[in-house]
Amino acid sequence: MAAKSPAKSTATTAKESAPTGQDTGRRSTARRSLVTRDVLEKATLLFAEKGYETTTLQDIAAAVGVSRTALYHYVTSKEELLAMLVEQMSVALADTLAALRAREDLTPEGKLRELTDMLVRQRAESPQQFRVHDQTESALPEPMRSKHRQARRDVLSALSAVIEEGIDRGEFKPLDPNVAAFSVLGMCNWVAWWYHSGPDYDIDAVARQISQSAIDMMAADDATRAPADSAKAALATARSSLDALERLLPTDGA
Repeated sequence: MAAKSPAKSTATTAKESAPTGQDTGRRSTARRSLVTRDVLEKATLLFAEKGYETTTLQDIAAAVGVSRTALYHYVTSKEELLAMLVEQMSVALADTLAALRAREDLTPEGKLRELTDMLVRQRAESPQQFRVHDQTESALPEPMRSKHRQARRDVLSALSAVIEEGIDRGEFKPLDPNVAAFSVLGMCNWVAWWYHSGPDYDIDAVARQISQSAIDMMAADDATRAPADSAKAALATARSSLDALERLLPTDGA
């Protein structure tokens, strides 16, 4: 009879099954991220309901269900929470819009539609975050305040550049790009105040309608396109005339 393989010692088995320091670190990081996200969500609700100035860290700790001392393991101040909102609502969005603006596979109309759709969805999906973020700029500490303002300028710049590109290519009316961009932003931003998820409003339909409204506002009409069309027609006529003249010229062997 073949001899049985010696069983692994209890110590060896325990050693192999025990989590490594790296695994423990990952779990700790994941838990911290989850708790921090919960803290930010609860704080945002309180800022929206009570106002930023009157909300205290104790209020936030109670909403999360931890002591104020425990809360300090995740955030140290209300300003830090506002800084997190800026990263989510301004900086990340500005980077995304800049990348979309640079895409070469989309026409200016396609870019404007995508940009508007993205803005509407962000405002609709995170209305409270946007409202708090929009109303508490003055409370941001430096350098986050400057970072926030730069991100807002970058968002406006991306929209203006897309509109200007459309004007140059004859797709859009010859409007002031900045004024047009502010108009589009106004339509998108207002969603955070009136949109409510539910059967009355379908986010896909809302995003499509507002995006189409932006396109309709910008799109060049026949009168706007006429000069370019007339120039093309004149050029075609000139080429036709030159061809006719060339046929009348004697050949070298005549």
